[in-house]
Amino acid sequence: MWKGGGATVVRAMALNLGMFTTYEEAKERLGKMFPGHSNLVWVGSSFMAGVVASTMSLPFDNAKTKLQKMKEGPDGKMPYKNLIDAMGKTVRYEGVAGLWVGLPTFIVRITPHSMISLTAADIIRRKLGMI
Repeated sequence: MWKGGGATVVRAMALNLGMFTTYEEAKERLGKMFPGHSNLVWVGSSFMAGVVASTMSLPFDNAKTKLQKMKEGPDGKMPYKNLIDAMGKTVRYEGVAGLWVGLPTFIVRITPHSMISLTAADIIRRKLGMI
């Protein structure tokens, strides 16, 4: 039941780190470039945040999926011991790029979520007078 649970937490941490740090930094920089265009700034910043979040979290997501789908081998042993082992074997057998297999699809999946949630949060904060 908990197979891959720790890896899921690490993936979520990487995704949120990439999303929130990029969003705030991009919002600050784009705000200086486009003063008075907060909606444009929010959408552009949230798009960038989605791309960075996808790129940062995909290696963990791929390893998490391998952990969750693994089955015992003929010798009764599991193919991966933990997240680090899964990532290490991916690099060994597929190369470093193997950690980012499916990146374009993952960006298309994650970026709209980032754009909607981050922009909506700023709209709500604006309505509440917090920004």
